[in-house]
Amino acid sequence: MQHRACLGECANAYSLGKIEVLQGATVAQEAYLCTGTHDFTDPSLQLITKPITIGKNSFIGTRAMILPGVIIGDQAIVGAMSVVSRDVPDHQIVAGNPAKNIGKRPTS
Repeated sequence: MQHRACLGECANAYSLGKIEVLQGATVAQEAYLCTGTHDFTDPSLQLITKPITIGKNSFIGTRAMILPGVIIGDQAIVGAMSVVSRDVPDHQIVAGNPAKNIGKRPTS
């Protein structure tokens, strides 16, 4: 974690792979960052790990789930209880399950 970045109470960083929480980013309480999954096409369910990056000054809402390989852009917002399986561009606001774009954060 970098300067002024924080994980809220009971946030879970399941770090089978690298997790970066960049400067000023907030991961709210009970959010779940999961870097591991399985290859469901493989009978042995081989483990797959992919990194997660939480961009500068972004905000991950309460109980949101960020799945393996996702990059949350700088100053992006993820709504509470959202499930994020795809990258979120800089300044975007997403919410829901699956998370969808619902707006854009002002740039100044």
